[in-house]
Amino acid sequence: MMNKESADIDFVIVGQGLAGSLLAYLLLQKGKRVQIFDAPEIPSSSKVAAGIFNPVTGRKLVKTWMADELFPFLEQFYLALEKELQTKFFHQVLIYRPFPNQEVQEYFKRNVLPENFYDFASLEFENIKYKNLVKSEWGGATTKQSGWVDLKILLDTFRVYFKEKGILIEEKFNPETAISQPYKTIFCEGFQGKFNPFFNYLPFNPVKGEVLDISIDGINLEEIISQGAFVVPLSQNTFRLGATYSWHELDFSPTPQGKKELIEKYHKLMKPDLMVVNHLAGVRPATKDRRPFVGMHPDLQQIGIFNGLGSKGVSLAPYFANQFAEFLVTGKELSSEVNINRFASLYLGAENS
Repeated sequence: MMNKESADIDFVIVGQGLAGSLLAYLLLQKGKRVQIFDAPEIPSSSKVAAGIFNPVTGRKLVKTWMADELFPFLEQFYLALEKELQTKFFHQVLIYRPFPNQEVQEYFKRNVLPENFYDFASLEFENIKYKNLVKSEWGGATTKQSGWVDLKILLDTFRVYFKEKGILIEEKFNPETAISQPYKTIFCEGFQGKFNPFFNYLPFNPVKGEVLDISIDGINLEEIISQGAFVVPLSQNTFRLGATYSWHELDFSPTPQGKKELIEKYHKLMKPDLMVVNHLAGVRPATKDRRPFVGMHPDLQQIGIFNGLGSKGVSLAPYFANQFAEFLVTGKELSSEVNINRFASLYLGAENS
């Protein structure tokens, strides 16, 4: 049920997770009239995620896709957003990645690394700084331009922000009402997008993940530790430990198996004892080609999607929310790598089957 006349609305955003919140915010910044639908009873994976941003990937620490564009943009964007929302959620911290074995250490010792490698990482071949914390005898790499976003604080703050503007409706949205409306409807539903009748042809590949909030007494750790698992400092003596990956039982229920797996991963990585404080689960809205879903429906040009950010949502969301907002307002072309037009053949196949 709308609380405004439809003629007074330019865009309806369905979902107030990270994708929906940033897109709604950017459209508001461009002077557009926005309405947001978000039912409180529908769980949000964004609030469960650790929110890590990291410009490198893999054992060889190669730059992630589009790192040179994404990371300068996200830093500027989140810092400006903190000022606008008057809250702290953006934490720029180093990530220490211990070498898992001597073979990986030898790779970094003997190979000629890319010229710009030291712009975003540094190496050490002994475990000196973390010797009382981390189980690594071969040293490791420290990543710069990295950190984490406290998504719970960000999204809770956004919720208040949208409520104060009178544009948030805490109800479930009926997709069928989006047809033949004068406004554009953009679905930002996360994992639930897999079941959206307009976009169920897209190759979603959702992944369940579990995390633990843990307490570790008597340590002073500001950096993220990451190798097989991650340990993110949330506050004094409190950390988030993650994560598991499961393509089955796609629900938001923590499991005993997930807890056991995470504790085992922790003990392979860290030396101090831990105490479990909380156990959470979510479903990442990942895609088959590991690229976001951005764009308008092939036939219904008033219906669009911003989804599929997967486990790198914190890195991807600012840049592509901005790109999508530009497209929606000015028609500026979307990147072909994220535009859902890349799956036109799947849509035609679904239509003809």
